[in-house]
Amino acid sequence: MQRRALVVRRAEGSRWRCRMVVGAVVLALVGVASRVIATDPVGYGFAFWPFANHADLVEHQVMDTVSEVARSRVAPQQVPAAVVADGVEVVRAHVGDPANSVWMTLRIELPDGDRCREVVVLGEHGVEINSRRVSC
Repeated sequence: MQRRALVVRRAEGSRWRCRMVVGAVVLALVGVASRVIATDPVGYGFAFWPFANHADLVEHQVMDTVSEVARSRVAPQQVPAAVVADGVEVVRAHVGDPANSVWMTLRIELPDGDRCREVVVLGEHGVEINSRRVSC
C-alpha cells in the first residue's frame, strides 16, 4: 500500500540557508548605513565613537553651541554675529527673504584642519536648525 502525506517536510538545510541569507542581508545593510553615517556623523546626529573621531566630536560641540545661540537670540539676523568665537569664523551669511531665516557658512578650526559647515536657521528663535559639511 502506498502512503500519501498531506504535508511535505522541508529539507533540513533550507531553513538554515534562509537564516544565513537573511543574516547576510542585514549585515550588508548595517554596513552600508554605517559607511553613509561615517561621512558626516555630526549632520546625521551620530557623533559618537564608531562613527566619529576626535575632530568630529569637537565639531559637534561647536554645532551644539551654534544651536544654543540660534535658539536664544531674539532675531535670526543677530545669529551670525553671536556665533563667532574662538576657532569659528562666519564665511558667508545671508538673511532669507522671509526675515525669519538665516543661511550661514561657518569655518571651524579643528585639531586635524579646518572644516566648513553650511548652517540653516529657520523660524523665530531657531525653531529648526540644519547643517551639512561642505568643502572650504
